[in-house]
Amino acid sequence: MKKKYYAAVATILLLFGVVCIWQKSLKPNHANDKKAAAVSVMAVFKSNATTILKAIGSATSNEFVDITSNVTQRVSSIHFNDCEYVKKGQLLIQLNIDKKIAEKKQAKINLLEQQRELHRLEALKQKKIIPEKDYDIQKTRLLNAQAKLDEINADIRDSSIVAPFDGILGIRKVSVGALLTPGNVVTTIDDIDKLKVDFTLPEKYSLLLKPGLKITAKCIATAEKKFEGDILAVVPRVSAVSRSISVRALIDNRDRLLKPGMMLKISIRLKDRETIRIPERALSSIGERHYVFLLLNSNRVKLQYVTIGEREDGFVEIEKNLKSGDKIVIDGVNKLSDNELVTVVRDETAELIQIINKSTQNNQKEAL
Repeated sequence: MKKKYYAAVATILLLFGVVCIWQKSLKPNHANDKKAAAVSVMAVFKSNATTILKAIGSATSNEFVDITSNVTQRVSSIHFNDCEYVKKGQLLIQLNIDKKIAEKKQAKINLLEQQRELHRLEALKQKKIIPEKDYDIQKTRLLNAQAKLDEINADIRDSSIVAPFDGILGIRKVSVGALLTPGNVVTTIDDIDKLKVDFTLPEKYSLLLKPGLKITAKCIATAEKKFEGDILAVVPRVSAVSRSISVRALIDNRDRLLKPGMMLKISIRLKDRETIRIPERALSSIGERHYVFLLLNSNRVKLQYVTIGEREDGFVEIEKNLKSGDKIVIDGVNKLSDNELVTVVRDETAELIQIINKSTQNNQKEAL
């Protein structure tokens, strides 16, 4: 009886296993039926790249000083108007010199007297009537008289305040009759035929910047008119706070349209170079690492890590791990994984060549 029971159970289990296997064979294999992802691609190519560094700068006068008096005296006359352009050496303020003129006359008389006495003693010395010592004493008196006259002449020159260089004066701050003392500001003067422009750039460009490099400056106040100039100096230290380097340029302002203190937009065109550029949408990131999907001959994609450079106009420069002729996915990147099968629905190489070339030409025009 037990043997019949066990035989029946075994038969039932066998039949159950056969049914399971049959049902399993009828189920579709979804893993094998997964559709290939549709993507757009481009063939990587080299093109000319124009790198234009941009910065915001502040304009200052080429030369500027406060004009002051060196002596204590009253203003006798004023020879300039507010904000007037003057030449180097032009008289601006004349201080009262009546007393100095009288002292100068007296000094001249004393000088002539000492000269006559020296000539008289020279004749007596040659005849050996007087000792050499008397002649030397008179010679010293003559030198002292000449020094006194020179001192008075210097005071008279200091009483005439003149322009130290060509430039535009500021507002007049004194009137006739005012008592000036050393340090009192009479007015200001600025040389603006050329302007200095100070600006900063990221430290990574420090080796590319050097004196003599051409720059272009624009200003909103002058309707974007371009002003040409050259880099005058590059500070040898990099700021530890901002990681930037300070630069000073000198720009031509002979029309005097720009004013000290204006904000200027600076552009510096670096040497053109050949490089690979791809659309930014083709680039993905994992942390600080960047990658693209490289299309293989098997219609599968390979995750390729790359090193990037400058970004501009929706494109990014690739410095390493891509070469001309490689095909990469530019649309449909987000849904891909490494070694995945894809279907190419569009090749945008020709369109991108035109866009990149047009962008390069526009940059070159902007830099001119």
